[in-house]
Amino acid sequence: MKRKCALITGAGTGIGQGIAMTLGRAGYDVAVHYHSSRQGAEEVCRVVEAAGGRAIAIQADLSDLAQIRRLFQEAEAFLGRLDLFVNNSGITKKSPFEQTPEDLFDQLVAVDLKSAYFCVQQAGNAMAKAGVPGCIVVIASNNGLMERPEVSVYGTIKTALIKMTRHAAVEYAKYGIRVNSIAPGWTATPRTVACGMEQTYSTIPLKRWCQPEEVGGMVLFYASDAAASVTGNCLVADGGAVLLADQASLYGL
Repeated sequence: MKRKCALITGAGTGIGQGIAMTLGRAGYDVAVHYHSSRQGAEEVCRVVEAAGGRAIAIQADLSDLAQIRRLFQEAEAFLGRLDLFVNNSGITKKSPFEQTPEDLFDQLVAVDLKSAYFCVQQAGNAMAKAGVPGCIVVIASNNGLMERPEVSVYGTIKTALIKMTRHAAVEYAKYGIRVNSIAPGWTATPRTVACGMEQTYSTIPLKRWCQPEEVGGMVLFYASDAAASVTGNCLVADGGAVLLADQASLYGL
């Protein structure tokens, strides 16, 4: 059986790394994008190769459209085709609304929104040109569905990513390409676990964090035949955090 081919951005660390490893173990050949986490990207490649697949690590600054185009050219040249694209790359920066500086605003828009838009465009156009009824998955955040403090820019952008996904889903449907999003909440990565899991449990009904590999499983679902009629969807994976509208104790939590 021929292996399918995927490109994942921001796959040298965290959620992206977990997604890429999950896909490799599930039978995908993988192009692993990274910005500065070369060591992590190479570790993903080793995992994919150990599972019998092919993998390549590609560095690119996705705030630069020329580098986005190069990334896709190199990925397609290595993989031969693109069945699945996962837009995961992004940064998280906090700032009180009344103190947010222009440079922080511009950086988040460039790295988290502009890059996602043009990466999805590149992926969709490549699939359409090759006649591949592929799958595109955008990793958003539950911050796009709730109003947490000091994330007015980040949260607004994540809302925009969910909206962008729906537009792309409609416009690429004529090619048989499906576009969906995932909105994780707290996810256990080396960076985030340092914040302390248990102190967040009062805001999470299930009192657990999502695991990167779980997000990878959700990507696999979107890319599977079981989701053949699913497009423009947003799958929220946050232990129920977006459900709370009052004190947790009032829900018996």
